[in-house]
Amino acid sequence: MHGPDVLSEIFSTLRLNGSLYFRARLSGAYAVEVPRERRTIRFHLVREGACLVSVPGERDVELGPGDLIIIPDGAPQVLSSGEGIPAVPLGDVLAKIPVEDGVLSCAAPPSPAVRFPDVDLLCGYCVFDEAIDHPILKALPGAMVLRSTDLAQEPCTRGALDLLAMEAELEAPGMIGVLSRLIEIVFLQAVRGDVDASAKPPAGFMAALQDNNVSKALGAIHRDPRAGWTLESLASEAGMSRARFADRFARLVGVPPINYLAQWRLMKGRALLAETGASLEDIAVRCGYASAASFSRRFKQEFGIGPGAYRKSR
Repeated sequence: MHGPDVLSEIFSTLRLNGSLYFRARLSGAYAVEVPRERRTIRFHLVREGACLVSVPGERDVELGPGDLIIIPDGAPQVLSSGEGIPAVPLGDVLAKIPVEDGVLSCAAPPSPAVRFPDVDLLCGYCVFDEAIDHPILKALPGAMVLRSTDLAQEPCTRGALDLLAMEAELEAPGMIGVLSRLIEIVFLQAVRGDVDASAKPPAGFMAALQDNNVSKALGAIHRDPRAGWTLESLASEAGMSRARFADRFARLVGVPPINYLAQWRLMKGRALLAETGASLEDIAVRCGYASAASFSRRFKQEFGIGPGAYRKSR
């Protein structure tokens, strides 16, 4: 299994699920503050016009037609027509101007000194299992920007964005299902880093997936989590000495190899409990545990709830 397959399996296990908030048509001297929401990946796609997006700890980003910004892990953000405008919480805006037919229309008073452009935005999000804390989530930047001018060589992403915008406009039957899949596709492409013009060289887990040695060990773990992997056998898969492998894996992934293996087994078990009717004994075996009792004990230590109770809660 190569890096991209590992990436797909990770987000499948996270149970990534995308959807649409609304279209936003904003004009005048506006500034809307979107609050923090844990484990929510938000995005804003500019259909027409322009706007400024501010995220704490990141440089302000000016977006134009066709540009997309993705803001991982629920960070707060301000969408505005320009700098220096006092921000109004999104909740206050929605209380005064309810969304109608999937559209939020907000016309703020114009500025006497500056003429700001109007903007037509498509605003959506992805959510995933809050209890799963995979190292890849820590590697995501505070904001990922996809410029329409940089997507000429990425026809698949450009096509996905165009189709996303068209689906939202048409409001045909099945629209939400189509939009959710398209949002997930664009997000995964951005995480790979091949469409983000502002992306820095790969770091953290993404660097591990591109490392010729560590990626082989990650592939082995994901290919067969039930195997009795040891530090020695994983180092052999990576083609490295035990000491060099342990050091490089921990440096790139963020946790030692055996710790990652244990975490991944529990993540897979959690996904199997939520998505299948497999018995606890079968899930324990598939995730590399000697018995259902040992799996249950570790599951409760990790997630604060037993596997049976978790399955019922789903």
